Amino acid sequence: MKRSFACVLFLLFVCLAALAQSAAPQPKPVKQLYVRCGRLIVDAEKPALTNVFVIITDGRITSVGKDLPVPAGADIVDYSRYTVLPGLIDAHIHLWTGPRNEHPSAALAALRAQKAMQYALSQGVVAVRVVGSGDFIDVALSRAGDEGTLVLPHIVPGAHAITVPGGHGDFLTEPPEMPLEDYYTPMNGFVNSPAEAEKAVHLQLKYGARVIKVLASGGVVSPLDYPTAEQLSAEELRAVVEQAHMNNVKVAAHAENIHSIMAALQAGVDSIEHGSDMNQQALDFMKAHHVYLVPTLYIVEHSLKMGEQEHLPEYWMRKARALAKIHFPSFDMSLKAGVTMAAGSDQSYEPGHGTVLDEVVTLVEHGMTAQQALTAATKHNSDLLGLPDLATVSEGKEGDLVAVDGDPLSDIHVIKNVKGVVFKGKVVPAP
Repeated sequence: MKRSFACVLFLLFVCLAALAQSAAPQPKPVKQLYVRCGRLIVDAEKPALTNVFVIITDGRITSVGKDLPVPAGADIVDYSRYTVLPGLIDAHIHLWTGPRNEHPSAALAALRAQKAMQYALSQGVVAVRVVGSGDFIDVALSRAGDEGTLVLPHIVPGAHAITVPGGHGDFLTEPPEMPLEDYYTPMNGFVNSPAEAEKAVHLQLKYGARVIKVLASGGVVSPLDYPTAEQLSAEELRAVVEQAHMNNVKVAAHAENIHSIMAALQAGVDSIEHGSDMNQQALDFMKAHHVYLVPTLYIVEHSLKMGEQEHLPEYWMRKARALAKIHFPSFDMSLKAGVTMAAGSDQSYEPGHGTVLDEVVTLVEHGMTAQQALTAATKHNSDLLGLPDLATVSEGKEGDLVAVDGDPLSDIHVIKNVKGVVFKGKVVPAP
């Protein structure tokens, strides 16, 4: 009788132990990717390596070298016919939401922008900085990507750019009889005083902006102004920068003419976008204070070459032709001065259209070396955007790779021959 009772207790103990073991959290299986690289650019500022292997474990690079054995159970990707380089970054984009002059609902705009960001990832663009969008769509996409709801590049959202009514951020051409009081508000980025500028920054940050874009001058694509116009006052610019920096957020300044460039620099911005009218004083200031220049060459050149074919508005073409006369010489002056530059395409990533790959090519065609242009699109952008886990292929960094057919260090044009993309240790499906 005692022996039977002891057996029952033993069996009960075994069952309870088995149940406890099954209920305990099981270790997550390790995911590894083994990548064969014909040539590998681990760092855009260094020479390429040949016949190298990369091991990515749970989305992080764990080994880079020659003669690495294949880990048991690892997936294998063969890029031995290609040049592999770090995932690229675009420091200046907007979001494609449909055909020009169409005004979709926020929901439809978000779906289209999602498609645009998936296109970006398929081209090897693993991070972007959105410097101006509507309805906080960029914030929503950023959060969806961060939480894993969608597979998207890292997105640094700027929400609404800070502008003035009738300025570079104003695309409404309705007559004054239209009731627009609810549109021209700090929530939408429109300001008329330093106090409103401060409020506009607070609201963008409250709803998720991680960079503040300020429109210090007029621009090309806006219908109501000119690149020669100064738009925000010195006091308004200082209010924007002060509030952003108090929250450890950088400020990007759209500035086309030298007066707006100097005003933005003196206010303390972190980057000058476009910078079409530089002088030596501005360049010296930027070097002394480590202010980035994002020269956005491709959009100007593409507008001149393809504007008529793409039926760009007459005002856009007229302003682009005038701006080009100073924009490219200004870039040349900035390059010779040694100002630190970041690569920004100023594209919306409409599927099949321009990307930072086009900007990299254009930078080289206008005087940069291939190494300089690739560094601008990787390490410099990583620094400007505050994304230290990107930009090089080294242990501990995020497992992002792009494979291209050819050697971009000898012919930068092959950077557009994308043959494969790895993002966070997973192969990105071809578009």
